[in-house]
Amino acid sequence: MGKINLKAKLISDEENLNIEVSGIKTNNKIVYKENNITVTILIFDNKIEMNRTCNEYKINFVFEKDKETISTYQVFGMEKIFDLNTNTKKLIIKDNEIVLNYDLEGNDFKYSLVWEVRHENNT
Repeated sequence: MGKINLKAKLISDEENLNIEVSGIKTNNKIVYKENNITVTILIFDNKIEMNRTCNEYKINFVFEKDKETISTYQVFGMEKIFDLNTNTKKLIIKDNEIVLNYDLEGNDFKYSLVWEVRHENNT
């Protein structure tokens, strides 16, 4: 388990979000907090799974390069889980960077995440 510094960017027609936070990276898993939302990212060879959870809802995204996938959206207190059509247009996975361009239910999004290992001073 390693502590990391992250820079996340999400751009859509309706928002332009830039976040700099600390997180934890273990093998192929990254976890960080974005305000009151816990973001968990699983990194595979040609696929990203992202889970965004807060008190009100949970969204599970599945991004696979050049493929249409089904992501799910659940509002807590409701039994119904909504399917979201997700079309991944661009997926780049590097040692310390993820770049995603995707269409979610007809809306375009660009997401990027860059991270570096946090070095602690032991003084």
